Amino acid sequence: MCLSRRNKRWSLFLIIMLINSVFMIMKINSNNNNHHNQPAFTLIELLVVIAIIGILTALAVVSLQNSRRSARDAKRISDVKQLQIALELYYQDNSSYPATLIPGETLSSNSVTYMETIPYPPATLDGDCSTSSYIYSTSNNNTYYNINFCLSNNVGSLPSGEVIASPRGLGEWTCGEYLLDTRDYQSYTTIQLGNQCWMSENLNVGEVIANTANQSDNSIIEKYCYGNSESYCDIYGGLYQWDETVQYEYEEVNIKGICPDGWHVPSDAEWTSFSGIINSNPNYRCEGLNNAIAKAISSSNYWIYDSRTCVSGNNTSTNNTSGFNSLPAGYTHPGYIHLNDIADFWSSSINAGDNNLAWDRLIYLADYGLVRTTHSRLFGFSVRCLKD
Repeated sequence: MCLSRRNKRWSLFLIIMLINSVFMIMKINSNNNNHHNQPAFTLIELLVVIAIIGILTALAVVSLQNSRRSARDAKRISDVKQLQIALELYYQDNSSYPATLIPGETLSSNSVTYMETIPYPPATLDGDCSTSSYIYSTSNNNTYYNINFCLSNNVGSLPSGEVIASPRGLGEWTCGEYLLDTRDYQSYTTIQLGNQCWMSENLNVGEVIANTANQSDNSIIEKYCYGNSESYCDIYGGLYQWDETVQYEYEEVNIKGICPDGWHVPSDAEWTSFSGIINSNPNYRCEGLNNAIAKAISSSNYWIYDSRTCVSGNNTSTNNTSGFNSLPAGYTHPGYIHLNDIADFWSSSINAGDNNLAWDRLIYLADYGLVRTTHSRLFGFSVRCLKD
């Protein structure tokens, strides 16, 4: 940890006092020698002087180490800020970010050079950092990036530990920014609703399998795509059986399941809390009706037209006032059904009355609410992740 100004002043004061002490001892010793013709130093005086020299040396070493650590942190921040500028210039010309950044190489495109030499990070590990690298990653379409790096100390408003640079800026990740899933480099929009931070897109992670087979506990995340076509997953996200969703974890509290690190499959209670947050805001209740929240949390596209008041298919341009953006992905069991008129999301909670069933939340075109219901764990539903 770097010395603060106050600590530096105190260290300087201590050094001056120690130096004064050495001179005082030497002066007293000299006076004694003049009167008593004794040796230059007694053993005790020599030990005191050696101890003082040792303390001064230790203070100098600590001060030097802290100065070097601060200098490395300053270089990290400077490097990343320069990279951000170069990346934005690159994006303006190419409508995407580069797929990779390799230290020592040039960042260029179409004979335009945006950075002559991509910087190497300081190699020394500092503080609690486990890596010294600048870890660059982009979304699948290269329209969003993260640069993860580590600081040993608080630097201005930047905290010690992992810091993330993105098109949104430099600092800790905050809800409302894109979430970049480093497992497959897909990015997801996020939304803060009350005290909850949600993904506002359906999860789409895993390998596609046909819905003629159950998803299995094989260390591979598997997903169904409507009609067994991956192009549907690109729009609506994947469909997952309940056991695959929770990754065969059966303790209900904060089950990570198939969610990215730092996120989890919401429990039945957390879904209930979500419904309460939405319903408590009068701007989200259709025509002021209690629990008429389907339109506020439904996407403004893909829903089948329906003339009934306050359902998701009625005047879809007025949907999604909350930003939650529920997509009508339908589901599978055993066939694919209800595309564009149902959105159904798993919770992490089993129905205590029947272990073959798990709790889910349903938006159905014929209803204006978010319905709490249970279904067989073999159904393939959508998944939304909630920030830990």
